[in-house]
Amino acid sequence: MRLCATWLRTALAALLLAQIAGMTALARVAQAQDDAVVAVRVGDHGDKTRFVLEVTRPLEFRLTALTDPYRLVVDFAPAAWQPQGDGEGGGLILRHLHGQLPEGNLRVVLDLSEPARVRDVFYLPATAAVPYRFVLDLEPADLGAFAELVGRAGAAAMRTPEPERATEAVPVAAPVPLPPRRPQRRTPLIAIDPGHGGVDPGAIGVGGLQEKDVTIQTAWHLRRLLEGTGRYRVFLTREGDQALRLRDRVHLARDAEADMFISVHADSLRNPAIRGASIYTLSDRASDREAAMLARRENRADALVGVDIDPNDDVMAGILIDLAQRQTHNESTRFAGLLVRRLSEDTRVINNPHRRAGFAVLTAPDVPSVLIELGYLSNTEDEAMLADSRYQQTLAAAILRAIDDYYDLQVAQQQ
Repeated sequence: MRLCATWLRTALAALLLAQIAGMTALARVAQAQDDAVVAVRVGDHGDKTRFVLEVTRPLEFRLTALTDPYRLVVDFAPAAWQPQGDGEGGGLILRHLHGQLPEGNLRVVLDLSEPARVRDVFYLPATAAVPYRFVLDLEPADLGAFAELVGRAGAAAMRTPEPERATEAVPVAAPVPLPPRRPQRRTPLIAIDPGHGGVDPGAIGVGGLQEKDVTIQTAWHLRRLLEGTGRYRVFLTREGDQALRLRDRVHLARDAEADMFISVHADSLRNPAIRGASIYTLSDRASDREAAMLARRENRADALVGVDIDPNDDVMAGILIDLAQRQTHNESTRFAGLLVRRLSEDTRVINNPHRRAGFAVLTAPDVPSVLIELGYLSNTEDEAMLADSRYQQTLAAAILRAIDDYYDLQVAQQQ
């Protein structure tokens, strides 16, 4: 990720000072008031996503919406955070993060998978079983509605809604520091990685179809469609029947300065009844292991190209890699959601089609990456369809529409 070293050092210094000041203010205020968030929950209810914080008493709060990427920020009056760290989300919420502001206020950041609007926000009264609950309901919204929420005035005072009484969200100007995106070219470079190849056939279908053939043929179709739009350049990690190591595939894409990495596969299971497509992004656990590896001195130059840091600065390297990975993870997850939607229009997908795993080809810290399982060669219907060039083109067309959706959203954010 091409980051500005001066900006990063300034941001890091501000972040560290804010953390120190925040810890001091929090200790002073929380000791006097004993206000705290004691639990957090996220629920996907289909038409809405509900975010709930259990609190010792109703806290004043302010809301703001931010783009690039989509986020909703909730600033609370000073309070301690008792749940274990941050966590994964659900529905419209990719994950939730928290931190302390210099004045002691508690900040909660919700990373969103797509534009959303606040349907409702309120407190529920305490009962004998549970304390007060801060409830925030989100629903999908178009870019216009989200832009309106982002653009609203930012000088409103904090509010404390009465228990059981909904209140309108109050946006404030409170941006969350994030590293800038890699500068976007006029023509994005899409890296397509056809799985397996050469002496490695990959999965072999019940009728003998080899995964390496399905993946390269589908990749060719996708390249033709992408280049035909005039919007994209395309790079294939293998053009023919070559064998490549997994890490080499990632390095090839990063050396080409790819803006997106799509690894194409077809799976096989013992259960021949399972069929359908699925999408994988990198799991948090695998991402943490990768961050630890990249933070070692011999890998820093590769992980943080263009950043001038002290070769012995372990803290700086670790923070920058974490920031890069967090943004890349969010972008990968956003693209995976678009892929699921588009593939579902034209083909069958498995239950819970967006999954997370530690695939080595998904570990680039600065390139949004997904792995697509086109179907199961262990299923006779999937195998027959995957062998058909017309069906391969159908899959490629669905992937193209998801890529278009992804870059259309980026263009809309920049306007």
